[in-house]
Amino acid sequence: MVQITSIVKSVGPRLLPFFKTSLLFFLLKPYESGPSVYLLVVKCLPIICLCGFVITYIRGVSMRQRYSLCILAGLVLSCFGDACLVFYKQYFIHGLLFFAFAHVLYIMAFGAQPLKLPVAIVMSFFAASSYAFLYPGLKQVMVWLCLIYVILIFTMFWRAVARIHPFENMWTWTKMCACIGALLFIISDFCIAVDKFRFAIPYRHQIIMSTYYSAQLGIALSVAETPQKHNDKEDNKKK
Repeated sequence: MVQITSIVKSVGPRLLPFFKTSLLFFLLKPYESGPSVYLLVVKCLPIICLCGFVITYIRGVSMRQRYSLCILAGLVLSCFGDACLVFYKQYFIHGLLFFAFAHVLYIMAFGAQPLKLPVAIVMSFFAASSYAFLYPGLKQVMVWLCLIYVILIFTMFWRAVARIHPFENMWTWTKMCACIGALLFIISDFCIAVDKFRFAIPYRHQIIMSTYYSAQLGIALSVAETPQKHNDKEDNKKK
């Protein structure tokens, strides 16, 4: 069992820029001044910091690095999506598409095995329920775009959950972070959709951005190596 203190010592210093810029966003409240380049920069900084965090774990060529590269590419596309949503009146659909492609990359990272069909069935039920709730407020092209997006984000959650099996050697804290991140992503995006297509949500900026930053943090953390694994690699090199 990897000790929490070891994990914190391993990833904590690399995440300081993310925590500082996230705190800055909530302290400055740039969204109160409306759409602007200032809001764009402050909003995107935490995700840029997470990109830097993931880059520190990319070394050489392997399946693990392929995973990290997919996560990195997803974060980059998310950053573009964030920028588009700052000017949501003109570029909401563009932002939606950027995030849709980000989810495709996250799905690629999480992989297709093991399949876990029971998990897929449960996810399908919640996906259908979410879409049914949003449907009355959808018009024209958003009917189809929202449907595709809901399918993608719940597929992403399914693939994240499918990687975990508590009774076999398939459970790690990094995989759990990916699961929590995927769930928080759904919560964040569902709040955005409800606020835009159904009814206004009180404190929407705080709720949406806190769950969103936490979601991306969880997914980014999934690229980290456990301290024990890292030490084992170093020992093997010495041998």
